[in-house]
Amino acid sequence: MRKNIISGALLLATAVIAVLALYGQTIAGQFKRLNASTLAVGAQITAHASPVNQGNAMEMDTYEFLVAPAGGNYRCRIVSNSTGQTLNLRLIGVDGTIASSCAAPNGGTCNTGTFALVGNLLFQCLVSTHNGAPVVGGAHYIFAVQRQ
Repeated sequence: MRKNIISGALLLATAVIAVLALYGQTIAGQFKRLNASTLAVGAQITAHASPVNQGNAMEMDTYEFLVAPAGGNYRCRIVSNSTGQTLNLRLIGVDGTIASSCAAPNGGTCNTGTFALVGNLLFQCLVSTHNGAPVVGGAHYIFAVQRQ
């Protein structure tokens, strides 16, 4: 009985190693879903992030947010940047197009344009650096979605 358990465990371990060797390791930035549907006009919801590098650039971070059922005017923001690099921020529409973008220098902030978004839909904001711009150790930034 014990021999069967060990044989099964070895078979499973071999299969996992084969899959990893065949497909490689998947590394991705963070994905966060924020509920902005209950925000009052002028209010914002924030998320703190400690980004990490993949190769010679920061892993992209994706923030998805739900708009109020009646719709409303929203924008994405970097309200604090201590990553050692400029952060690129993009507001993405439901069709995948870039509606607006901005760049927050290290120590600075930025706001995308404000857009009237259709109610009860999910929109995204992407945060990234670029190739050749890795973040520093202990990097931190604060992202926000604000209803206008």
